[in-house]
Amino acid sequence: MAEKKYTRIVVEENNEHGFDSYRVPGIVTASNGDLLLTYEGRKGGGNSRTLFLRRYRMIGETIEPIGERVTMVSPKDDELIHNPLLIAAAEGKLYFFWCQDYKRLFLKESDDNGVSFGTERELTSLIDGFRKEWPVTLWAIAPGHGISKKDGTLILPLWLSRGENAHLPACFACLSSQDQGKTWRCSSVVPAGNGVGDPTESSVAERSDGTLLATMRHEIPGVRRRAFCESKKEIDGEDTIRWGEPWLNQELPDPICGGALLSLSDGKMAFVNCAYGDEPALERQKQGESVRWSLDARQKLTIRLRLRWMRTKQERSFDT
Repeated sequence: MAEKKYTRIVVEENNEHGFDSYRVPGIVTASNGDLLLTYEGRKGGGNSRTLFLRRYRMIGETIEPIGERVTMVSPKDDELIHNPLLIAAAEGKLYFFWCQDYKRLFLKESDDNGVSFGTERELTSLIDGFRKEWPVTLWAIAPGHGISKKDGTLILPLWLSRGENAHLPACFACLSSQDQGKTWRCSSVVPAGNGVGDPTESSVAERSDGTLLATMRHEIPGVRRRAFCESKKEIDGEDTIRWGEPWLNQELPDPICGGALLSLSDGKMAFVNCAYGDEPALERQKQGESVRWSLDARQKLTIRLRLRWMRTKQERSFDT
């Protein structure tokens, strides 16, 4: 099989354009084929964040930037805005979500492939629907991207914490909409279990039978394998997404960081994360050394492709 060529595009550099760093990226393909990238610009040790959007377009075999970066949300006073997420749908629809202070959720919509966005509206009250199963104190969306299923259902993944001013203990869940974002339903929640620690940052993809596969960051020291869960097949007349028990994929690494899951053509599914520098860091942790996972483990980009998910695979790992 011929090796595919991948092009590296530098979007931002740390300590440039007034920001210390750029984090939490997400990318979607709009219905016109444009690539839309969202991310955070951070300064002050991450305590001040601005949310940006950039547009790219395939021109021949190259990806070219279209216009300048757009500021989607700027902080007011001492509020913390974070976790930008896009969902791309049909006919130019785009949904841009973000969080504030790990306690509020907002949405802006676009009808022209992200050229312009409407007025923001707050969706925070939707979180109350999860409190029957989980006493939510803090929470945030994925981040990265959500999806629009083949039938048009919007899926917004998120994590919920019941800790006191902490991200843990946590569970995974999602919100879904079948009417283009007008109303939303809460899924069941997925807490820790089966060797999976508290699941947080997540990504969801649709399988060929319409069910969902989710992958989650989770946190158990020394267990650096990626966590997954699957939605159960829908019962006639039921709109609620019900998730099965979580499980670990022993082949996929996880350096306590987010990852992305994508449904491709012909039944293929892709998993991407930055985990293949983690083995030396794990050995250091076992020896009792302090490990800075963001510097010592997240050193490479891993791309894995599977046919019909969990049957066969092709794998490539790239240094970044």
